[in-house]
Amino acid sequence: MHSTPAPPSRPKLKPPTWLTVVLSVFAVLFILGAVFGKPAPTPEPVAAPVTSFPTSAPATTSASPAPVTYTVDKITDAANVELTGSDGSHRTVHILGIEVATGNNCYASETTVWANNKLASTAVKITTDTTDGVALALSDGTDYATAALSAGYARLSGNVVSDSLRNAADTAQQAATGVWAEPCKGMITAPTPVPTFTPQKETPAPPPPPRTSEQAAPPPVEDEPEPEQPSNVYYKNCAAAKAAHAAPLHRGEPGYRPGLDRDGDGVACER
Repeated sequence: MHSTPAPPSRPKLKPPTWLTVVLSVFAVLFILGAVFGKPAPTPEPVAAPVTSFPTSAPATTSASPAPVTYTVDKITDAANVELTGSDGSHRTVHILGIEVATGNNCYASETTVWANNKLASTAVKITTDTTDGVALALSDGTDYATAALSAGYARLSGNVVSDSLRNAADTAQQAATGVWAEPCKGMITAPTPVPTFTPQKETPAPPPPPRTSEQAAPPPVEDEPEPEQPSNVYYKNCAAAKAAHAAPLHRGEPGYRPGLDRDGDGVACER
């Protein structure tokens, strides 16, 4: 008997080399990821914010402090005064916007008298407060600096930009009021000027018209002689005449001279 030969064995198929390499790389990566990888963190639940509503808001009442009022204690001059506040404070202040005559300068005495009548022991209010000075309002609401300028008791300060103060000063100057009148004419930094008298030449009267024969000659009128002024009576100025209780001086009286009669009305030192 003849034995049947065995069928030939099939050769085993090998995967391509590149596929083997790719699969090996993926296997290594999977193992490394399993060993060293961390699980994704589970998000924690977020609690909803708790909002609390107050049952009642506390009532806050802040009382504003009462404004400080001031009383004039002392008047150094019409532009500088000392104040006492309702809170017990004491201040020496300069009035903004004005310049005034002081000491023996022209119109100083008149200005001082006016300032005392306006401010002495009166209640005032500070409406503007700066490092250079203050603005004061009188008890009736009148601005003190405006009143002083309007009446001619002050000149406008050089650094003033207020239209109301400028208008008040211009009005007084145009009207020749107070310090702007004779003899100061706006001068407050020097004593009162002494006026100089210039004798005026008398114009001779025209001769009378010739008389006609029909006109009777009027009887001659004798002029009453003017009493002569004693040479030993002389007053340097009106102040000296007033001190001697001789003012006013009328033309022809002892001590009268044209130099003391400013307006030439025949009465000297009448004021």
